[in-house]
Amino acid sequence: MAIHELALLATYWGVTVDNIKSVTPDTEFSSCQTLTGPSGKEFTDFSRVGFTIETKDGNTICLKIDRCGSDSGGNSVAIVSKDGKEIFRAETPDEELQQVVSAQSKADPEMMPYFFLQHDDYITLKQLSSQHVIEGREGAPEGMATIDIAVDALKVAEYLTPLLQKALLK
Repeated sequence: MAIHELALLATYWGVTVDNIKSVTPDTEFSSCQTLTGPSGKEFTDFSRVGFTIETKDGNTICLKIDRCGSDSGGNSVAIVSKDGKEIFRAETPDEELQQVVSAQSKADPEMMPYFFLQHDDYITLKQLSSQHVIEGREGAPEGMATIDIAVDALKVAEYLTPLLQKALLK
């Protein structure tokens, strides 16, 4: 369930299970399917999921994640609104990054494209972490997800999954 996007919501907008006021599924965009795996066991998951979370402190965040819409990974859109006005939008990959991923994939077709998609972010993450440790600073670098953020994101995923499945498996 879109755990990276949920970790961003916890990191930058403080979204936790305790401060979710409402969740509105995007039934037009979303696709929740139950399929039978090779073992014969059924699995229910989202190929696409869109929803809007309103927090008790007035943030409205709209997420649209398409897990199957791109060979290079990504394909997620996050929109944050406050008082009905869009204040932030991020799409992964954006046009520039998609061009980079396409060129790198063509140059190295044996590599999975999502490695190219995430490469620069992981380099930045490693540099921030290393510099933080070298300088002997306490805690985590600003904006970096911590284990507490991971736990909050997992709790939100566990909260949202049955709620969204119920709304979308009609």
